[in-house]
Amino acid sequence: MRKTLSRALFATTVAAAALGLAATSASATALAGWTVVNPNADGSFAAQLKAGTTAELQDNTTGQGVSCTVSSATGTANSGTYTSGNALATINSVTWGSSAAPCTGPLGSTFTAQLDSGSIKLNGASYASGVTSGNLSDVNVKMVGQSILGTCTAMITGSAANAKYTNSTGELTITNGTGLTITSADNCAGLMNAGDSAQFSATYVLAKPITVTSP
Repeated sequence: MRKTLSRALFATTVAAAALGLAATSASATALAGWTVVNPNADGSFAAQLKAGTTAELQDNTTGQGVSCTVSSATGTANSGTYTSGNALATINSVTWGSSAAPCTGPLGSTFTAQLDSGSIKLNGASYASGVTSGNLSDVNVKMVGQSILGTCTAMITGSAANAKYTNSTGELTITNGTGLTITSADNCAGLMNAGDSAQFSATYVLAKPITVTSP
């Protein structure tokens, strides 16, 4: 009777230990959801529009668009392990166009644009074979240009879907990134209107590629 009881207690103890180990392992896996490795110790990064490509903003209602051959961005992506893919990287500054090479639109219009306030977040939703898929959120961009009616000023806010970052190339690609809204458009000659939805496409290359992984 005592041997049977001892065996039962031993079996119960082993089972409990196994369950505890499994729970601890599962918890560790949950905590290690995403890993970021940045070659820059201060967590900074810089990116440029990929050579030979353009950044495109399109008003989905009017069908009109603005095309940029020049764009650069800087931000932070601190090395570490994170429980979620939210804000894996933060874009603190971004510009489109320049005085020497402005963005172009319909009817000879020219534009420049920049982040107006806050910072844009790069969020990871899934990971496979070295590619992180997600979106850009907290977009708050001011665009200023010259059209046939004079100075056009517009604000674009929201998020851009269909963002992918590839470790091997250090490229961030946004393809027909829907989720943006033109929240205001002053004197823009009908090229874009307040309340219209918009989408964005571009490919950026990091000066020093960051590595993002997820189990």
